[in-house]
Amino acid sequence: MTSPEQGMLGVRPIHIADRLPTPEEVFKVSRLDAKSLLTKVLGPAAIPLGMAIGSGEWLMGPSVAATYGLMLFWMVWIGCVLQTIYNISWARLSVATGEPPIVLLNRIPPGPKFWAWFTPLNVFLRMFIPGWASAAATGLVAIMLGKIPGAAEAEFIRWVAVGLFLICILITLFGAKIESTLETVMKALIIFILFSLIFIVAPLTVTGEALSEAARGFVSVGATVAGLDVLLIGGWWAYIGDAAAANFDGMNYYRDKGYGMGHVVGYIPAVIGGKKVALSPLGSIFKLTKENLEVFKRWERVVFMDQWGIFFVGAMFGMCLPALCVRSVVPLGTKLPAWGIAGHMANEFAAKVGPWGFYFICLIGFAILFSTQMGVVDRVVRNLVDCGWGVTKKISEWAKGDPRKFYYPVLVLYAIFGCAALWISFPLMLLLINANICHFIGIWVIPALIYIDRKIMPKELRAPIWMHINNIILMATHAFFLIAIIAYYGFGIKIF
Repeated sequence: MTSPEQGMLGVRPIHIADRLPTPEEVFKVSRLDAKSLLTKVLGPAAIPLGMAIGSGEWLMGPSVAATYGLMLFWMVWIGCVLQTIYNISWARLSVATGEPPIVLLNRIPPGPKFWAWFTPLNVFLRMFIPGWASAAATGLVAIMLGKIPGAAEAEFIRWVAVGLFLICILITLFGAKIESTLETVMKALIIFILFSLIFIVAPLTVTGEALSEAARGFVSVGATVAGLDVLLIGGWWAYIGDAAAANFDGMNYYRDKGYGMGHVVGYIPAVIGGKKVALSPLGSIFKLTKENLEVFKRWERVVFMDQWGIFFVGAMFGMCLPALCVRSVVPLGTKLPAWGIAGHMANEFAAKVGPWGFYFICLIGFAILFSTQMGVVDRVVRNLVDCGWGVTKKISEWAKGDPRKFYYPVLVLYAIFGCAALWISFPLMLLLINANICHFIGIWVIPALIYIDRKIMPKELRAPIWMHINNIILMATHAFFLIAIIAYYGFGIKIF
């Protein structure tokens, strides 16, 4: 058997394939119609969306709405647009090369000797504390107790959080692909969450006054409010959508779904129900023929549909509805509870509809935050594994080509570390810290993305310049919030 043809892409070699598989070949459909798109093709964006409808939408957005009102709603649609285009920028590179972003970054000088430790360290520090399990636990404990828990229940909440965290880990054990298992569970949770918010909670709570305020906020671009908490606003901005520029670490799922050259490279199978799959340590790029470039354009359109149709629409609904509901039922200036944060409007909703409303709101809060933690568990481990697998030949040789032998030991280590980390602080503060780390990531990962696209990729595969203008604007917002946070907490200087 002859070795595949190789070339150089940046500072590392890459396989060169004769042709790029078509979407019809990959998903075994005769044509891409609405049915095949919805049932077989679209879906990778559902995983980051399931994570997106989490701490930004259910915790930080409502915290901002309760404290400052809805005049900052202009940040929601701008943030969702910026993040969607940014996600597409990374996803199209993975379609072209079969490599997730954390591996692609190693193609930039000086190569793996810097990026192979720097990038995974950033990913780990952003998400290693399972604050979403802790926040989800407050919703579950509220259902158990029939009341919003407080600091007195902190120890119990932490132990429940440990249990939820371990359940998230168990879910990754099952299915043909870990990606497909997560996608299925996320879609089910997203449908429940959005259906509940759109058709039950919002009609029973949202007032005309709140809608009017939100409408003014949408069009009042640049409007601000006096006395803003820089950590809360910075965390909210980072988590509008998902994780802003740090969302690059959620684009791995396009490879595992089989988009483009990801179908050639392979994926990470689950240990129960999966089979050994040869995941190539090196990516693969296609020859730049007219036919391949036409197929690549088709894959781009599929990525656009996935991101705009699932991620953007879901993020907009997920961001707006909880904030609207909270603004409608709590007085302006309300501080949401630190330990009962998952059920923050349960009492107010129950006062309108009856006792069932308390449990229903807590259930929604639990589902939202549990879905986020489930995605985070795989995302942390997946990125560590993908980077090690893609840049260190000894790992794939040791595992005899089976990525499960590397993925699951890393998962066990993360489980031990994550359980210990749940004793660090209370839920909302954990999530605010996680969120604001995104600003540091944004100031280096966006220039790296632009470098890969404009300097390393063949000109025929480069993104249009308007996409990078969008990404530079996103980077500027990260720089602004990072400076504001350092100025306030380091020097006592308040920018706003």
